[in-house]
Parts: sequence; C-alpha cells; structure tokens
Amino acid sequence: MDSSNKEMAQPSLPFKVGEIVEVRSFEVGYRGAWFRCKILNIYTKEGKLFYSLKYLDYDGEDIHHTQVYQQFEDGEEWLMVRPSYPPCYQEREVRKIEANQAPLVVVHGSWQVGDLVDWDRDGCFWCATVLTVKRNEPFQIELFPPPLGEGETYKALRKDVRPTLDWSPEDGWTLPSTDGRKSQSVRLVKREKGVDHVPGKEKTERAKKQKTERHTQHRTERDAQQKTEGDMQQEKGNGEIRQNIDESDSIEAAVYDLEELIVRIEWIKNMLSPDVGEGSTWKYQDYRPSSK
Repeated sequence: MDSSNKEMAQPSLPFKVGEIVEVRSFEVGYRGAWFRCKILNIYTKEGKLFYSLKYLDYDGEDIHHTQVYQQFEDGEEWLMVRPSYPPCYQEREVRKIEANQAPLVVVHGSWQVGDLVDWDRDGCFWCATVLTVKRNEPFQIELFPPPLGEGETYKALRKDVRPTLDWSPEDGWTLPSTDGRKSQSVRLVKREKGVDHVPGKEKTERAKKQKTERHTQHRTERDAQQKTEGDMQQEKGNGEIRQNIDESDSIEAAVYDLEELIVRIEWIKNMLSPDVGEGSTWKYQDYRPSSK
C-alpha cells in the first residue's frame, strides 16, 4: 500500500465538500477496511487537515471527524481518503463501455493465489490476499496482518471481491504489487493526456465508421436509381428523354448521362423479363455496334 508525503500531497488533494469518497480505517476491529463516505466539511485544526464524514452504509452512525493524514505503528504517514472506486468490468464486457468512463478496472482470466483483493463484507471492503483458488468453490483469503489489517482467514465468494488498488494524488489509481509481483488477472485502463485508452475501442469505432460509409454509399446508389426510374416513368408519357448535357456541356454532365443510360438499360431488362412466359421465344440481347 502506498503512503504519501503530507506537505507535498495536501495542496493537491482534489476532494470537495459533498463528494463521495472512500475512507480507510486503522481502528482495531476494522483495520484495513475501506468505507464509503460523504464529505460534509473540510477544516484544519492545529495545522492538520480534517474531514467531517457521513458513513453511507451505516444508518444512524454519528458524523466522524477524520484526520486526513495519520501515522501508525509502521512509522509512516498514511493518506486516509481516496476517490470512489473506479468502475470494474469483466474482459468480455469491456468493449461495451464508453471511453469517457476511464479510469476503470478490467478483470480477465482467473484469479490466482497471491492476488490482492478487497472483500465486500459488513458494509465495507477489507484488504486481503488470495490463499487458495478452487473451481466452483469460494476463495480462501487472508486479511492483511496487523497493524494494516486484522490478519484473519475467511472464505469469500468471487462476486464479493474486487481487485485491490492504490491511489495517490500524484499517480492516481495504480495496481499494487506483492514482493515485486503484480496481479496477472487485472488490468487498469487510465485516461492519459485527455485520451482514453480502452481495449478494442479503436477497432470498434473503425468498424462502425466503415459500416456507416457502406450504408451511405448504398443509400446514394439506391436514391440515384429510384430517381432515374422515376424520370423514365415520366418520360414514357411525353416520349422525350431529358439529358444533363442539354443543360451543361461539362464532362461531369456527360458522365452522369452515361450512368443514367446504364441504369435505364438495366431497368428495361427487369421490365421485360416478367412479361414473357416460359414458352416465349423472346430473348434480350445486348446491342453491339460494328467495329467500322
């Protein structure tokens, strides 16, 4: 777990009154647990920063006044407050999300022994280590040892655990490591320099663009054919065929007339085909002028 330097971190803390955050506890019986809280007030006392907090998952609980930076038995000073936990997805779900949801957590593959997890129990999340992983059976987990946790062993359902994350004002959300090893079952997608990096997002957007272009092209060709057929229906009444080159002597007008002629020929083929019986000797042949 990350500790933070008080003098450097305090000026850059992003939290505001009314914001929902997670608050760490080192109180005996709740050591290593994170609680969802709402900030009611921010103030300083004897040069130290305090938050007044309402615990959201404990009805009737009194308002708590928490010192934002606290020092414990390990001699380090710990930041007690962090943002709400980011959205968490399975690998199969990640392509359905919107990029603006970053940062987010992606769980892929299977949990492994040694992975760090937060266990949802009694209205808070307890930091723990996975001890055993057996198919179709609950995990066996061990809470962090004192003074950072209660150090007891429990069984936990997969649906009740989430990946353990660290947070600091300087680095944002990060994956912790145990003895230099980071979990191979978790990936963290973060927003960098205003750009959201979401696995599969670029490929999906490219496919959508190509589909839209194909649809637009098909619609344009269909509209052009319908327009030509409509013109031909009108021209049947007066015996005249209007040409674009009558109004303009440009190359584009001549090309457009040629395209309309091709469409007319196809239309005539389709029109003649259903009018002849199976025993008819009528046969349509393309006209081919002589080479002279």
